Amino acid sequence: MKKSLIVIITIIALILVGFAIYFGYQLIKKNEQPQKLEKVRVQAGWLLNGEFANVCSAIINGFYKEQNLDVELVPGGPVGASFVIATNAVAQDDSLTLGIDGDTVPLLRGVTKQNESEKLKVKAFAAFWNQNPYGFIVRSDSGLNSIKDFIKRKPDGSKYKIGVTADSVAQYAIASYLNVPVSDLDIIIVGFDTTPFLTRQVDALAGYWTTQVYEVEKAGVSYKFLNASELPGWNQQSMVAIATDKVLQNKKDVLERWLRATIKGTEFVKNNPQKAAENILDSRCGGPTFNKEQELWVIQKSLPLFDQTKPGWLYENQIMDFANAYKNLGQIPSVPQNSEVTDYSILNAIYKK
Repeated sequence: MKKSLIVIITIIALILVGFAIYFGYQLIKKNEQPQKLEKVRVQAGWLLNGEFANVCSAIINGFYKEQNLDVELVPGGPVGASFVIATNAVAQDDSLTLGIDGDTVPLLRGVTKQNESEKLKVKAFAAFWNQNPYGFIVRSDSGLNSIKDFIKRKPDGSKYKIGVTADSVAQYAIASYLNVPVSDLDIIIVGFDTTPFLTRQVDALAGYWTTQVYEVEKAGVSYKFLNASELPGWNQQSMVAIATDKVLQNKKDVLERWLRATIKGTEFVKNNPQKAAENILDSRCGGPTFNKEQELWVIQKSLPLFDQTKPGWLYENQIMDFANAYKNLGQIPSVPQNSEVTDYSILNAIYKK
């Protein structure tokens, strides 16, 4: 009887060991299998150039994969005969997880629409640059050293010609800054290229040092760049990350992981600008048709714009100051509350505020 009991106990023990080995093996096997990455589509507000180096480098270096994300960067800006604005695209296309726009203008316009059904249900949840690279290119010998000089006359008595794009409101901000009517300024409507400036059709060209300034340097023209931040309230953040209210509510963890990896990509760009420029030429980013020299130039120019203490942080004063300035120009019907345009939950989770 005693021997039978020992045999039964031994058999049971062996069975239990067998089960333990089997389930242990299954667990190991499961852990060895690659986890399915969660798809994240990021709509860019422009072509996938060096401005998006932090996202691009995070893709190439596998920083998103470390966060179990499969990130696709979608180009914006001029596409055929249309122009893709990241904020608007994110609001209208559920396949997009988030967008990165050049400024908060589309956001402010979208959330302040007077027709409730037309309002964009989107918010900014991060921003990577502490200043916008928008301003005015002038020749070094033009006599223009400040936007305040735009009202002055040239030695021959004529007005300075100021080139702006058809959708620009900068001329109204300039006029308000100088306390003169817009008609006192000689405004010329131009395109996005530098031809009118290089051929002296205009004395000041509204543009971005991330694009037009490069063309001016390549042409060997001595120039100055007068940043639009000189205009009251125009010192706004750039490379702003936007998501819909729905995504912010239902995919908060995804956005947090994305931002953590993007901040890591930002640090990589700061420490490895040469490699970051090479990454732009990857097909997952701008592609081989982009010029490494130009992208390195853009990256090196943009390095001082990155937040050195809290990468990605949104600054309420900058946002609301611009909102007030934009309202004063008659571009939006009202100034929204900060909570209507920003969501700090992702940043607070990262910085444990």
